[in-house]
Amino acid sequence: MLESILGSSDRHFWDEQIAANTEMFRQADLLDEAAYKIIEVDNGSPDAWARFTEAKAQADRRRTDAYRDWMRIKRAMKE
Repeated sequence: MLESILGSSDRHFWDEQIAANTEMFRQADLLDEAAYKIIEVDNGSPDAWARFTEAKAQADRRRTDAYRDWMRIKRAMKE
């Protein structure tokens, strides 16, 4: 289906865009995993929840950025 929407030269460009976006989502997943590791490993520490909250917020920001980028890609591909 993608071939019918895009020409062959465009396909390479969009493949790169999608690969970069996939990497953004992967990074968000890794940040999320790291956040949960904080409370898994160090749940007795008084500042563990504060560190978890900050790490989780960073993961959520990264995921939001990735989602916005994905929406940008989808809109641009339809043009």
